[in-house]
Amino acid sequence: MSGDSVAESRAVLEALQAAIDARDRDALIGLFDEPAVLIGASGDGRDRHGLVDYLTVIATQQELFRWEWSEVIPFHHEAGSLGFAAFGDLVVSAATGEMRAPIRVTVLAVETADGWRLRQFHGSIPYGT
Repeated sequence: MSGDSVAESRAVLEALQAAIDARDRDALIGLFDEPAVLIGASGDGRDRHGLVDYLTVIATQQELFRWEWSEVIPFHHEAGSLGFAAFGDLVVSAATGEMRAPIRVTVLAVETADGWRLRQFHGSIPYGT
């Protein structure tokens, strides 16, 4: 894959992080296509209702969290669609301190008039960490 694929993949991840940092539930939900599926390390968004519920929790939780991506690997890029995997750390910050855990994701994004929208997002924390 080209460097453009990596740059576009990172731009998708940066848009997600910006919505999380802003705690903007509607912007976060708006980054997902209709239909979309979201499978999180601690949630299930198989349908729109589950996706909205999961993203609402993410946007309104008391702790702050961010991803630190060390590697982004595009595996699919053609007109209108982009697929990639990313590996790094999930960092959760609270008044009591910071927790870090490895995380990995796969994403399928589709290009719309409003930019890239996620059709599929699967994030997981590797077993045994």
